[in-house]
Amino acid sequence: MFNNQYGFESNGFTGFGFGVPHILMIVGIILTMFAIVYFVTKAIQNIGSNMAYAKIPLSAVDILDERFANGEISEEEYRVSIDQLLR
Repeated sequence: MFNNQYGFESNGFTGFGFGVPHILMIVGIILTMFAIVYFVTKAIQNIGSNMAYAKIPLSAVDILDERFANGEISEEEYRVSIDQLLR
């Protein structure tokens, strides 16, 4: 209704130009921003976790190489196994 010395209305909830509808709009914008951030981070996490399942399975030769490198089989067992696989 009337303006005070600062030029703002001073009737009830609309002091400083912010009324209940303005506050609800600000809260809605903030909630929307949080929802966007939440769903974007979830999407990024899902992309990363799905890539783990897309790993190419190891071939028999790769498994033999790993077992030989870890010392699980001897050089003779390794050579015999490689010969059998590559026939």
